Amino acid sequence: MILLSLTIAPSLIILFYVTQSDRFPEPTEKIIKTFLWGLAIIIPAGIANDLLISNWNLLKIDIAISHSFLSAGPIEEGLKFLILITVIEKYKDYDHPVDGIVYCVCLSQGFATLENIYYVYSLYGASYEVALLRAVSAVPAHAMFGAVMGIFYSYYLLAKKKQDKNNFFILSIIIPIILHSFYNYFMHKAPILGFVLIIVGIYYSYKQFQKWNRKKIKI
Repeated sequence: MILLSLTIAPSLIILFYVTQSDRFPEPTEKIIKTFLWGLAIIIPAGIANDLLISNWNLLKIDIAISHSFLSAGPIEEGLKFLILITVIEKYKDYDHPVDGIVYCVCLSQGFATLENIYYVYSLYGASYEVALLRAVSAVPAHAMFGAVMGIFYSYYLLAKKKQDKNNFFILSIIIPIILHSFYNYFMHKAPILGFVLIIVGIYYSYKQFQKWNRKKIKI
């Protein structure tokens, strides 16, 4: 029970903090729905990752590179982005730029919760060490990737000029993929840089959240 709590609690704490910090709160049912979508996409992400990594291994590509840049980063952030543009954007409640951060963090924490259960229980066989390590690394990292995606997507929705909209739309998927890919690579090769990346990304996301959260801005 303690291990399960350590596995699930970090995502729920982040989710609670972000949703409760929103001055213009989102409907609970939308928060739950978005979280569940995050849980759901772990299945296709896992299948795609396994297939791609197997192929890259056959080509004898370094596992740090294949896992980071050629599978996990693009696949996982790509699936989150797909839910963002097909489900979340259609929410009538997505009417403020902060909402992009809130919903994308909810989505990412749904994903991180199930991924955490897999790593802690299945891959490493009920490991407290893995649960504690991921509580301060992978879980906040996923929150950061989601927040950055939401920030750039809200900029896309706010933009008036066509070129600006195109640029922000592309950045809202490219930047999270780059961050996720380099985070994974750093955790393979130089973990301290992975933690630095998390801190910098969270700081940027927090400042942007605070900036928008103080204003009534309609999308």
